[in-house]
Amino acid sequence: MADHLSKASVPEATLPTTRLLALDVFRGFTILAMILVNNPGDWGHLYWPLGHADWHGWTPTDLVFPFFLFIVGTAMAYSLRKYRTGTTISPAVYWRIARRSAVLILLGLLLNRSSAIFNFVTGNAESIDLNNWRFPGVLQRIGVVYFAASLIVLRLGLRGQAIVSVVLLLGYWALLAWFPSGDYQENLSPEGNLVRVVDRKVIGESHMYTQATSEKTDPEGLLSTLPAIVTALFGYWAGLFIQRSGATIKTVGWLTTAGVICIGLGLLWGTAFPINKKIWTSSFVVLTAGWALVVLAGSLLKFDIWGWRKIGRAFEVVGVNAILVFVASGLSAVLLSVTHVGTQTTKQWLYETLFASWIHTPELSSLAYAITTVAFWWGAMSLLSLRGWTVRV
Repeated sequence: MADHLSKASVPEATLPTTRLLALDVFRGFTILAMILVNNPGDWGHLYWPLGHADWHGWTPTDLVFPFFLFIVGTAMAYSLRKYRTGTTISPAVYWRIARRSAVLILLGLLLNRSSAIFNFVTGNAESIDLNNWRFPGVLQRIGVVYFAASLIVLRLGLRGQAIVSVVLLLGYWALLAWFPSGDYQENLSPEGNLVRVVDRKVIGESHMYTQATSEKTDPEGLLSTLPAIVTALFGYWAGLFIQRSGATIKTVGWLTTAGVICIGLGLLWGTAFPINKKIWTSSFVVLTAGWALVVLAGSLLKFDIWGWRKIGRAFEVVGVNAILVFVASGLSAVLLSVTHVGTQTTKQWLYETLFASWIHTPELSSLAYAITTVAFWWGAMSLLSLRGWTVRV
């Protein structure tokens, strides 16, 4: 750890100690975007920016999850700050990291099975069926990525972090290009890619997203978590740069420049290794990191430099309770889908009664339902903020 983060280059006393508003705003915006795209009134009627790409390619919705992993990394630059200045790292630090990761994974597993749990509690099922319990998920990936990225940051300096990142991105490309067959196009297909092969062998089809049938590849698969670690490391480097350079116009300029370069490199790499969220290709990592850098730079400019704190506060109230609102909104969506009003699920009844009955454009009524859901959870988090309540994992 002699070269760890080149600590001699910037005295610790010069590093800013105040909380970065841009980070909480960016996190809040991302969580609200997650709620928006996860809660349409009708999954069959979406405006194209609010749906994922079917396979290769990307849409604005495909940026949301990598944004959150990038933010996880940026936050690590602050939460792990004192451990890069020569302070001895006690085992308790690793325990806290492991505990937080385990809690995230457990929450994700419970969220995946929440519909069966609700049915069991309400008496609609005699037992909780474990045969089709999906194991991967969004929170599971966040937990694993946070754990791995934290260990990399704590044990390696910047040079080591960069080497690990290059190995992960190039190694992942090589794995998907050469395996399981010798046909490059087949290896990158929904049915033949190595991510799906590994998940089917290790997890089993019954524990994958839609049992690996209509969706051939689990979008949070085991192997595709490896390049996602680099997404968090990009965020860590951005947070470290802001700490060392301060919230200045020059910092915004450098972050924006780096973001534009990454976007260009991601698009260029995508011509050989297609941009694909479902298997989290290396080109997808670089592209989305570029967009995250640009958005973070814009947030830093508006909220920490220009002082748009009233506008920022609207997102900050969500950002400080990000995991809480994600889990709560997910559970409420499940509850609405397993309870009934007459012959309809509660969600169907709400959607038909309050939106589809008078908004006659299906895509617009579906969007209106999603926006209403976002507004509800924003209001709930605002009330928590007024009481000064935060729930941290």
